[in-house]
Amino acid sequence: MRGKATLAAGLSLTLLAAAGFCRERSRPNIIVITADAMRADMGGFSGDGEVKTPHLDALAGQGVVFERAYTNITTTTPSHATIFSSLYPFQHRAYSNKARISDRIDTLFEIMRGAGWHTAAIVNMRWLNPEVSNIVQGVEELARCRHVRGAAATNRWVLPFLDRQRDGKKPFLLWVHYVDTHTPYRAPGKYARRYYPAGRDPRDPRFTSLAEAWKQFPAHHRDNEFIKRWLGGITDVDYVIGTNKGSVSWLDENVGRLIARLRKNGQWDNTIFLFTADHGESLGEHGLWFLHGGLFEPTARIPMILKAPGLPAGRRVETLVSLVDVMPTLLKMAAVPVPAAAQGEDLRPLIDGDVRQRVVFMEHAGAYLRALVTPSYKLIVHRRTRNIYPAYPIRKGRVELYDLAADAGEGKNLADEKPKLVARLRKLMGEIRRGAKVSFSAGDAELDDQTRAMLRSLGYTE
Repeated sequence: MRGKATLAAGLSLTLLAAAGFCRERSRPNIIVITADAMRADMGGFSGDGEVKTPHLDALAGQGVVFERAYTNITTTTPSHATIFSSLYPFQHRAYSNKARISDRIDTLFEIMRGAGWHTAAIVNMRWLNPEVSNIVQGVEELARCRHVRGAAATNRWVLPFLDRQRDGKKPFLLWVHYVDTHTPYRAPGKYARRYYPAGRDPRDPRFTSLAEAWKQFPAHHRDNEFIKRWLGGITDVDYVIGTNKGSVSWLDENVGRLIARLRKNGQWDNTIFLFTADHGESLGEHGLWFLHGGLFEPTARIPMILKAPGLPAGRRVETLVSLVDVMPTLLKMAAVPVPAAAQGEDLRPLIDGDVRQRVVFMEHAGAYLRALVTPSYKLIVHRRTRNIYPAYPIRKGRVELYDLAADAGEGKNLADEKPKLVARLRKLMGEIRRGAKVSFSAGDAELDDQTRAMLRSLGYTE
C-alpha cells in the first residue's frame, strides 16, 4: 500500500512538473517596437494611400489597430519613460533627453524579469543608455548606443538575438528602438526618392520652398552644423518630406524582416507584438518643420498596432488610448500583476467592444504646454513663455481649443467662443493631475561630449 502511495505521489509530481513545463512554454514572448518620431497618418494601415507599408498592413490585419493613439509627451526620453513605467511625465519628472528617472520606479523590464522573463533591448540614441536615462533598468541583455544605428544595423543585432531564444527555455521581453523616421531621415537608396517626382532635381536653384521653411526653423536648428549638412544644397522642401515618407517604407521593410524571423523560428504565434512610436513629427503644419514641437495632431498622434495570442484579427479601435496604457496592457496579457502606481489601463476591454469615453492627458517637453484630448475636442494650455518656434509662439496664459471632428487641421481656435467648455476641460485636467498620487524625482544626467554631439546632430539643444 505504501509502495502504491509512493508511486502515486511520484506520478503526481511528474504531472505537476509537466504542467509547470507547459505553463513555462505557453508564457508569451513580448516585443515592443518604437519607431522614433513616426507619424500616425503614414502607412496603408492608417488609411494613407501613398506611403507603402505592406508588412505593417499585414500586421494590422492580424491584430488590432488603435486609430486614435496619442503620446503623453513629445520627446524621446520622457515618452519612453512613460511607455515603460505607465507614469505620466509629471510623475516620473523626466521632461527632457537629459533627464534620468528615479531608481525607485518599477519599469516593465524589472517587473517582467522578476516574473521570469529574459529582458533585452537595443537603443539607438545615447541618452537612452542606462547611465543617462535609467529607463532600461532591469534589462539583462542590452545593445547600447555608441553611434546611431539604422534599421538594417539594428536588425543585425535583433535577428541573432531571436535565434538564440529558439530553445524557449524562458520567455523574453525585447524592446527594439528604430530611429530611421527621426531627423535626419534615413531612407537609403531607392527609398530616398520613392515619394519624390521622377526626374525632378531637389537642388534646382529655382526652388525656394526650403528657404521659406528654413525661416521658420528654431534658432538652434538654423545654427546647427548637422542640420545644415543634412539639408545642404537642397532647395525643394518636398524632397525632405519625401525622404520622411521613404524612411517609413524602409522601416516597414525591416519590421517585416523581424517578423519573418519570428515565423521561421516558430516564435510568432506565442509572441505579443506591439508596434508604436514615442511621438509624431511635424512636416510644415502650423509652421513647424521637421521636429516634434507643440501638441498638434501630427506630433501628438502615433501609430499603435497590437498583435497577441487570443486577440481578434483585423479589429480597429476608435476609442482614445495613449502610451501610458502600454505597460498595464502587456502585463495583463502576460498574466503578471500590474503595479498599483500604474496610471494607464488594460486595453483589452476596448478591444472586446467596450465603448466608454476616455480622455488623454499630454505635455510638451519642458512642461511648457499641457493638453487634454476628448473624443471631440483638444484643449492646449500654455504654462510658460518660450520663444522656440518662430511660427508658433508659446505664451504663458494662452489657451487653444480645437474641434477635432470638424477641424482636423486645428486651424480655428475656439477658446474664446466656448469658455464654459474650456473651464470644464481645465477642471478635468486638474483632476487627472490630482488623482495621480504617486510621484518621483528625476535628476539631470551627466552627458559626455559624444552624447552632447549626438543631441546636436539630431536637432536638440544641449
